[in-house]
Amino acid sequence: EKRTALVSRKATKTGIGQRNREQIREAYSSTNPNLVVIPVKEADKAVGDTRKQRVCGYCRVSTETEEQQGSFELQIQEAEKTIKENPAWEFAGIYADEGISATSVEKRKEFLRMIEDCKAGNIDLIITKSVSRFARNLVDCIWYIRLLKNLDPPVGIYFENDRLNTLDQTSETFIAFI
Repeated sequence: EKRTALVSRKATKTGIGQRNREQIREAYSSTNPNLVVIPVKEADKAVGDTRKQRVCGYCRVSTETEEQQGSFELQIQEAEKTIKENPAWEFAGIYADEGISATSVEKRKEFLRMIEDCKAGNIDLIITKSVSRFARNLVDCIWYIRLLKNLDPPVGIYFENDRLNTLDQTSETFIAFI
């Protein structure tokens, strides 16, 4: 007995995607003979690039009180654990400023050292607890985000509590709102 309703061939994403592309080309080529097909480009990684992303943590508390000392230690432990548990990441260190306000970067030696390491090409991504841990001054925050984003290759900052990655297009708007 011959089956006509079911096809025994295995459907794959590639097969379905290829058929969809072919159907779209056929539909447009009959109405538009000048159709040019632009090949899909890999956005994130070059073909064969298997290098792990070098990720560091940035931690900061503004005072040296006993209460904030616990927060500081927890930030450091969590950042290191998060980075080391991700198999796609290579641990690039922890940069930590203790007892220093984030209203200005001038006194934050570890922050400035981290920025220099980013410029030197040693870091691909910074993770930090929140936007306020990175900077409280909006002008400084946006300035450093843009500086890091414009490096070649760009360096992103991931704000864990806010779930924002500065390499996303809309992140600056959200950061200004926060």
